[in-house]
Amino acid sequence: MANVPGWTSWSLSPLLWIGVVAAGTWYVMMLRRVRRLTGRRVGIGHWGFYFSGLGVIVLALGSPVNTIAVHWLLSVHMLQHTLLSDIAPPLVILGLRAPVLPLGMPRAALKLVAHRGALGRFWGFATRPWVAIPLWCATLIFWSIPAVFEFATRHQLVHNVEHFTLFYTGYALWWLIITPLPSERRAPGFARLGYLGVSRLASAFICLPLAFMTKTIYPLYVSYPRGFGISAATDQHIAGGAMCLVEFVVFGVAAALVFIDALNREEKAQALTELRLTAQS
Repeated sequence: MANVPGWTSWSLSPLLWIGVVAAGTWYVMMLRRVRRLTGRRVGIGHWGFYFSGLGVIVLALGSPVNTIAVHWLLSVHMLQHTLLSDIAPPLVILGLRAPVLPLGMPRAALKLVAHRGALGRFWGFATRPWVAIPLWCATLIFWSIPAVFEFATRHQLVHNVEHFTLFYTGYALWWLIITPLPSERRAPGFARLGYLGVSRLASAFICLPLAFMTKTIYPLYVSYPRGFGISAATDQHIAGGAMCLVEFVVFGVAAALVFIDALNREEKAQALTELRLTAQS
């Protein structure tokens, strides 16, 4: 059996760790600003999600998961893609929801990211349904095309671009679904359920064929050593089945949360309407 990487073989990539430390430090500064303005601490319901999201990024790119994904198993590589596009982005966004945003940002930064600011206009465009959903689907499918997938695996710079696009298109999609800012345009809850369902179709387009095809379609992983005792065909089936399972769980949890959120907002809107009618009578 070939020597497979153990859990002590973590990546020491400076770019990854500098980025994660910078993102964590920036978030702590935001929490402190919110506390100064409101007099209250931001609870684990915010920072627990955010730092879990950063932890998922580290798991995907800095742990042995990355080594196994690149040099051993297709199934782990597909799992890595799912972590970056569908698990880390919503966790980070849940950590940024109000009051962390917008109260945690200094005034100069707020002007830049406001709807009329340069970044705000760009982000408002990027998170429109007809932009975010097709872009996320196209990115996921494009990087799963066997020739493209294997080229990226062999070339580190392209592989980095792949990871970057998977995360940020996932970030735009989940921003559209979660809508963390209280004053931001909000699609009705059931419309967001539709966005979630359409986006899952792209995942199904990838994971279902992998789960059931008898022919291997990624030659690079056929040539790799079978240090884990898993054949290339079984590895491909596991890749598809595990991806489908994770996507099903993500869809179920997200759909339940969006549904509950939609009901709560409808109840609040109805209560406000009744209050106004009572005041006018």
